Amino acid sequence: MIDTVRLNIKGGDGGNGCISFLREKFRPKGGPNGGDGGDGGSVYIIGDDSFNTLLHLKFNSTIYADRGVHGKGKNQRGGNGEATEIRVPLGTVVSKRNSGGSADILADITDDSPCLVAVGGKGGWGNTRFATSTNQEPLLSQKGESGESVVLLLELKLLADVGLLAKPNAGKSTLISRCSAARPKIADYPFTTIEPVLGVVGVHDTSFVMMEVPGLIEGAHDGVGLGDQFLRHAERARVYIHLLDGLSDDPIADYLMINEELRQFSPDLAQKPQILAVNKIDVTEVHQKRYELERLLGQVTDGKPSVFFISAVTGEGIEELLSHTLLNIEETKRFESTQKESVPDDDLMPVFKAPRRPIKPTTITQDNGMFIVQSEHLERLTATSDTRDYRVVLQLWREMTRMGLAIRLEEAGIEPGDTIRIGTTEMEWF
Repeated sequence: MIDTVRLNIKGGDGGNGCISFLREKFRPKGGPNGGDGGDGGSVYIIGDDSFNTLLHLKFNSTIYADRGVHGKGKNQRGGNGEATEIRVPLGTVVSKRNSGGSADILADITDDSPCLVAVGGKGGWGNTRFATSTNQEPLLSQKGESGESVVLLLELKLLADVGLLAKPNAGKSTLISRCSAARPKIADYPFTTIEPVLGVVGVHDTSFVMMEVPGLIEGAHDGVGLGDQFLRHAERARVYIHLLDGLSDDPIADYLMINEELRQFSPDLAQKPQILAVNKIDVTEVHQKRYELERLLGQVTDGKPSVFFISAVTGEGIEELLSHTLLNIEETKRFESTQKESVPDDDLMPVFKAPRRPIKPTTITQDNGMFIVQSEHLERLTATSDTRDYRVVLQLWREMTRMGLAIRLEEAGIEPGDTIRIGTTEMEWF
């Protein structure tokens, strides 16, 4: 089962603005009419209950959104790039990897609401945008803004009402196949189940989702027997059915070991409601020591939770177990609803909305007598302009004056004849 995936995602680049002038028979100098470029497509993650693993993304982990269309003459704006939707199973946790290697949780996908994870770049301005009363022949346009690049880590934690926990070969697969239409592999050896299994259980005209977590052994919280991967899925369950093997050499020790693994993996897991069920009551040996097991389990649990004796093979005791489980689920749902109402809206995790990237401040540095200007706005202008044309250079100088950059360059000691670099473009200061 593929339940973790790394995605490299890039929002679409914006389209470039157009440099164009109206030229008609009776309007030979009709003025600028270059249109803006279209915005690049953004990337969204959407929950989809038709998926139950991340396998479809495992080998398609680099995703590019469509770029915006370039602007055209006659003030035609380029079309926007189409948004890209990434479908994931419900229960997927989306984290964004930071430059330092750490990751921040962005969203928990529990429904089909779109979650924006990478913003497309804005389209560049056409030369019409730069027309003024003193500049009626603008030769500048903007390159489209680059789309946002992110590295996402997706982690699937299956959604279920009930988690079925036990040591290997305790009868979990038999029980879930008895209660639902799930048909996991069943065999008389440990670790028959190697990935979580979901089944819908019908009880008293209602239903709930039961999940079989593959068998846990000592050290599971540290990854022994892939336990840490299995326990990840158990985090979502509201209630646990803790299944004990009645033929085990020490069912009490098994019970304590599983709970210790839950506590070591996450203290929250150990606090969730548990229902104890001792399996294989149809075996004479287990039937004979039933009351002794009930007494010993009552001692280590202080009488809580209740203990049910069942047979996953014959069905004995299963109806009572499921009825009690349903009551626990309903009680837990009521408690969760009460807790949610008592929490202010500001404290709830919002659906992640990726903000627009802040514009980097304009900086001036010197390197071997060359003045290097780092300005996103100017770099986008020079990328689409012909700086061999003195008129373009003059208009760039006016733009730098408007931004207050010309004064900053003079204060930094620039003189006529010095070279200035903006992005990949070099030109002479005058």
